[in-house]
Amino acid sequence: MSKDLSVSRLCDVYGALLTEHRRELIRSYYDYDLSLAEIAENLGITRQAALCGIRQAETRLRAYETKLGVVANADKLSKELTGLLRELEAEGSAQAARVECLLGELR
Repeated sequence: MSKDLSVSRLCDVYGALLTEHRRELIRSYYDYDLSLAEIAENLGITRQAALCGIRQAETRLRAYETKLGVVANADKLSKELTGLLRELEAEGSAQAARVECLLGELR
């Protein structure tokens, strides 16, 4: 199973909507880079149960994003703010620092 690191970002946004167990599975696998065997041992479950739980959590996170679009909207806003920042910096505008601050908060 190859790791789609965007799942970690989805978990940052929607993780509170998962059960604590599924959130722990996702964090262990993506954020702490533990193997399925390590996760299974830490949680006292089988490797297969760890894999199934991770896949189910991924499915839920992607479904939340499909319905709510929070990450996609944040990415779009970030792209627009980055373009605005470049324009303001090119003009030597004092507002560039404010836009850069907003962009940092968004990330």
